[in-house]
Amino acid sequence: MRRRNGAGSRQLVDATDKFRKSQLQLIDILVEEKLITRREASTLSGQVERAAAQKRSSDVLSTALTVNRKVMRVLKQESFAEVARQDSELEILFEVSRMIQTTLDKEDVYRRLLELIQQAIPFDDGTLFLWDKQKTRLTPVATRGKHVDLIDGVHFDHGTGFSGWVAKQKRPVLLTELHRGRRADDTVVGSFMSVPLVVQGELIGVMNLSDGKPKSFTEDHLRLLSLIAGQAAATIQRLLLYDEMRRLAITDDLTSIYNRRHFLERLQSEIDRARRYTIDFSVLFIDIDNFKELNDSYGHQIGDRILAELATILKHWARSSDIVARYGGEEFVVLLPMTDKPRAGRAAERLRTRVQRHTFYRRKKLTVSVGVASFPSDGETIEQILGRVDEALYMAKKTGRNRACSFGDPLPLAKVA
Repeated sequence: MRRRNGAGSRQLVDATDKFRKSQLQLIDILVEEKLITRREASTLSGQVERAAAQKRSSDVLSTALTVNRKVMRVLKQESFAEVARQDSELEILFEVSRMIQTTLDKEDVYRRLLELIQQAIPFDDGTLFLWDKQKTRLTPVATRGKHVDLIDGVHFDHGTGFSGWVAKQKRPVLLTELHRGRRADDTVVGSFMSVPLVVQGELIGVMNLSDGKPKSFTEDHLRLLSLIAGQAAATIQRLLLYDEMRRLAITDDLTSIYNRRHFLERLQSEIDRARRYTIDFSVLFIDIDNFKELNDSYGHQIGDRILAELATILKHWARSSDIVARYGGEEFVVLLPMTDKPRAGRAAERLRTRVQRHTFYRRKKLTVSVGVASFPSDGETIEQILGRVDEALYMAKKTGRNRACSFGDPLPLAKVA
């Protein structure tokens, strides 16, 4: 009987010691993971030590249950917090996708994107940059707060400042403890994040966020911003492609001005507007003199170069409200809104003179003939207006070329000095 009690006592001592060590180890892990405070750990450790000293199974069991209940509460709280965080992130990502896919207004998309990000990641200033392929640099397209970048004045291959570096490297950056004081633009930057917008290796843009306080951003914030940037980049790319397709549909490939189809659509819109408000407008028809001989003598490559150069002259000569288009071959057409025939005639003569004075590619000197017709005096439909302006152009060609003629007037317009 004594032997059994002695063996039982040793087993109880061993079990109690294992319990004490395992529970204290568990408490240390909770402290290291910052799931409980050191004060809570001290209280729990004291309970474990007292239970072990008593060597009574009821005390040991009671203390084990106390520690385990504490662990379950902590894990439950952390689980709920993680689920809540994940739900919040999914909601933001869903809203970004929904918002971008339900509008084709790029400016509204860019502005709303920064608003949604600020709901998930509080910041003082944010800027969205997009990569401009033609200019080969980053261009700011939306700002919330103030325009933000770091190391201003330092130039990289893809632009100025930290955004240029991030664009080149295509890697996100997180700076949490900046102590550089007030900047030249009167902003204070204590924390800064910059992430690239990339789709299948292609740079779409860069997003910068800053906050006045240090340590405002965490690795989790950077991860979430990168997720949003990845989703936004794919849809922004679709918006840009849609714009590019629309631009190509209305643009002449050779000269990069409007094509004939788009001009006719705008002409009909202008007819409708002029009828509604009882206003005048005019149309110029422009043809390069002796262009066939130039093409035959020097080749189509030089001819194409001259056509593109004339289109550039027309764009610089025209007002912002005018519509300049290539009508076909060496013929160009210009719509002059709210312009009566006398003013259109003077504009045509100024254009003729500018072309005559210009030296084209390979030192070529060229002239143009210009026809002028106006609404409503020369016609009230597309067919009538284009017919009249073509007749005026024919008159300019017939009476010697290098001149401008208005429909219904057999004499060329007075020369502009």
